[in-house]
Amino acid sequence: MTGETIETVIIGAGFSGLSAAHELLTSGRNDFVLLEQASEVGGVWRDNQYPNAACDVPAQLYSLSFAPNAEWSCNYAPWHEILAYMNKVVDDLGIRDRIRFETELVAATWEHNSGEWLLTLADASTIRCRFLISAVGALSRPLIPDLPGMDEFRGEILHTAHWHPDVRLEGKRVAVIGAGASAVQVVPYAVDTAAEVLSVVRTPPYVMPKPEEHYDEAAKARFRAKPEEMDRKRKEHYDFFTVSTDAQAAMDTTFLDKVEADWRDHLESAVADPDLRRLLTPNYRWGCRRPVVSNVYYPALADPKTTVWDVGIVAFTPTGVVGSDGREWDADVVILATGFRGTELFEGVDYTGIGGRQLRKEWASEPQAWKGTLVYGFPNLFLITGPNTQASGSIIGIIEAQTRMVVALIDLADRAGASSVAVTEDAQRRYNEWLDAVMAGTVWQIGGCASWYRVGGTGKVVTKYPGSLASFEAVTSDLDPDDLELTVLDRAAADTEDRSRATT
Repeated sequence: MTGETIETVIIGAGFSGLSAAHELLTSGRNDFVLLEQASEVGGVWRDNQYPNAACDVPAQLYSLSFAPNAEWSCNYAPWHEILAYMNKVVDDLGIRDRIRFETELVAATWEHNSGEWLLTLADASTIRCRFLISAVGALSRPLIPDLPGMDEFRGEILHTAHWHPDVRLEGKRVAVIGAGASAVQVVPYAVDTAAEVLSVVRTPPYVMPKPEEHYDEAAKARFRAKPEEMDRKRKEHYDFFTVSTDAQAAMDTTFLDKVEADWRDHLESAVADPDLRRLLTPNYRWGCRRPVVSNVYYPALADPKTTVWDVGIVAFTPTGVVGSDGREWDADVVILATGFRGTELFEGVDYTGIGGRQLRKEWASEPQAWKGTLVYGFPNLFLITGPNTQASGSIIGIIEAQTRMVVALIDLADRAGASSVAVTEDAQRRYNEWLDAVMAGTVWQIGGCASWYRVGGTGKVVTKYPGSLASFEAVTSDLDPDDLELTVLDRAAADTEDRSRATT
């Protein structure tokens, strides 16, 4: 049974979905809905509610440019404040009634004759739309290791993205696997709460000092009275990340040496044990993996109740975990701070484009797109935070640059009287050749590390953009019509398909 027809469907109600909705409304496009698999908005901030979860990018920059917020309690906002902010944005935009919660998209098929996407939902119902914006985010699928013995473990296993609010660590032996952003935040909580802690740090991160600011009611009142103060802070952070990212992209060793010296001072001020210092010293250049900020992580690792392993976990026993060197550690609770499947982009939906080509097969070896947004052979499909879009700084700026470009592409199609807009094969090839050439000299490619930025951890970088947000904004605002294919609908074929559809 054929369902309704809507001009634009947005998949996801996280920051990407909210930005897309804002851009559509601003351009006067009101025929759209958002499909959200969960029961509420929030994306990563709905899912990641573990203790100490917070953004490690300053809140003035990690917020939508059209919705400045004077109510942050501090510059590194905790998850619940970000979630409240997102709900306020939804209500201020007036789009809550456009969000269809607990609605999962499982397949999207391009129908060339009608110039529409046929969407199949988990309940087998369908929706047709002209434009499809995938705003599911790159960090929406947790990476959960499949290790021998996990099913036999008698304690509790939980991923930071699937935290149980009723879990209690008091008096327990707790193992934390991972050393990325979530581990850096949850380990200090575990050390403060549990009886003993094992921190598994197979690849130590660069943990930088965290320049914390706290905003009392007087400070919030100043921000409300003088929003230009928030703008000033936002610009300061924007400029800082521009300089830092440009240095990483250029493999500026003078800059990297200075940052690494600052990091070493931070480590040595918190950790007296020379053996632990050596264990926590990265063997790659700063920036190759995502740096993190914390003033309490290193002291937590130096705490007498903490044991630190520099080997991976290879198995579980009924009572604990086993390291690759054969050591065993008994645990009551194992916390998986193992991150996300960052290179397995848009895996949750079967996308079928022109001629039956499938996105999953097209991307079997590596994901590629044009400006991280359009994929050859998939007209009117726009991917927010697609391949090579991750920012060194705030992903919100990347999202806004992409959603502005999406609406510009839709406007371009409408002005031309076209039913669809697509990238040409040549344009996609040239863009990715440019990416490869620029990426080859960056710290992310040659900084000496394995990371989630890269296929298989050590291959080609497919998640990072090889430059600053300012550079990406320039790239996405420069639209060359020769890169695009605008198709005018064959009305006779479309009418035939409409009649056929009406009889089913």
